[in-house]
Amino acid sequence: MSRRWWVAGAAAAAALIIVGLFMRPRVAELLGLVASGGELQLRDPIRPPRGGPRVLVFALDGVGEDELLSSIEAGRSPAIRALLGAPDDRAAAGPGVAGPAGDPAATRHVFPRGYAVPGALSILPSTTLAAWSAVFTGHPAGMTGVPGNEWFVRDAMRLYAPAPVSVEGTADALASYTDDLLGSVLVPRTVYELADVRSYVSLSQFHRGADLLVVPAADALDDLVGAVARGITEDDESVPQEAYRELDLTAVDNLVEAMGDHGPADLQVVYLPGIDLYTHISADPIDTQRAYIAAVVDSAVSRVIEAYRNAGAMDDTFVLFVSDHGHTPVLADDPHALGVGEQDEPTAVLEQAGFRVRAPELELDEDERNYQAVVAYQGAFAYVYLADRSTCSAEDDVCDWNRPPRLAEDVLPVVSAFDAANRTGAGVPALQGSLDLILARDGRSTGGGAAPFRVWNGEGLVDMSAWLAANPRPDLLDFERRMSALATGPHGDRAGDVLLIAKSGAERPIEERFYFSSVYRSWHGSATEQDSRISLLLA
Repeated sequence: MSRRWWVAGAAAAAALIIVGLFMRPRVAELLGLVASGGELQLRDPIRPPRGGPRVLVFALDGVGEDELLSSIEAGRSPAIRALLGAPDDRAAAGPGVAGPAGDPAATRHVFPRGYAVPGALSILPSTTLAAWSAVFTGHPAGMTGVPGNEWFVRDAMRLYAPAPVSVEGTADALASYTDDLLGSVLVPRTVYELADVRSYVSLSQFHRGADLLVVPAADALDDLVGAVARGITEDDESVPQEAYRELDLTAVDNLVEAMGDHGPADLQVVYLPGIDLYTHISADPIDTQRAYIAAVVDSAVSRVIEAYRNAGAMDDTFVLFVSDHGHTPVLADDPHALGVGEQDEPTAVLEQAGFRVRAPELELDEDERNYQAVVAYQGAFAYVYLADRSTCSAEDDVCDWNRPPRLAEDVLPVVSAFDAANRTGAGVPALQGSLDLILARDGRSTGGGAAPFRVWNGEGLVDMSAWLAANPRPDLLDFERRMSALATGPHGDRAGDVLLIAKSGAERPIEERFYFSSVYRSWHGSATEQDSRISLLLA
């Protein structure tokens, strides 16, 4: 098996592992949200239990491969380590546990009772909602219809922001729980629909087809989502862990209570978002993430495992740990945070190029619908959507967004403007040296699929394969294929017409890392190793 899975490889593997464990031949017998938090029954009646085998999934938001394995190796996560068997016990576990001959990763990735897939990659962008949509369906963003934390749907003139980055407002984030917003957008079947077994979901925005959804209080979610959208202040030296710990562990306690009321599920997903939220805003992000794994994630695992044991459900249960992306530390200051709305931000480039830019809000007044450009931010990536300006040349005209932009008249002026700002600071001096790549493509009708992105080389757009052959980029892992999975397919148009990639990656000095959002201490979304290598571990 290849050590480096491409496109939706790791995500598809997670989905197939979850579903496949129910389909193995040896086990063939085999919406309103309450204001105080608790459980929401999604099916009436709840499906009857099948019994073993069961699958228990710990979905760890933002936890890179190395961060989880390091915590296990150091003995700081005893509950997780107990599930796998201590690494030192490999010799006593019998033949076959040392991994393939000559495999240098085996000593780290093979356990007496488990296996961690080495080099498993997230999709692109390596960011929360795009990646989890892939994990819970097995398909990349061009197929799922969920290309990021926020995105624009041209034919509906609708900006979605279930994890807001550039826009104000948390309505979509809450609607992910109260109205199954992402279930209404997500195109492929979910693992809950594919497995068709009694399924409980704790805290995940992806729960279509499950029987039971467990959540904390709505006001706690609103506060935390709002805090993430706003970012941090430059003088915010430390952030307490308590609110994020409470978010994760309260949801786990509610899950344990639901198990007591209804019995264990055949498929249980325990989503822990607090670790990602905390890592974004913490000083020394990687070290504090490892501390959070030890203090909170391991405690959550311990509580759930104890509940399974008390229910007599542990002996025939597979336990899967999977994450969506890692984190790369960045400088928490305005020059490195490429936000929206100010004269030193990327939106100023669009305005100087003659485009009316959509206001960074979820809901617009009628007189604000005359925009010709939309931005949606994904950390290391920014999607720029452009109208055919011939349909809306007058100031008050509403554009026909069913028509794609014209390459020469609409797309290339934007590409050239960003290129000049990046190379020389023309127009927006603060953006000089902030962009790694500018990608663009020919427009196509929304019903006919989307063209692949091409790379701007300073003079024109060239095919990505040719550009990579002339400019090797080993730091951008499986870049061409992962980008194809984002940009092509029936919903590839949702990744925009121009795609900006900020300079990022742990390989660069921190002073040379940029990100599309408000101010943070770490971000992700890139194709680089620190963002892309995810946890995928089966016990």
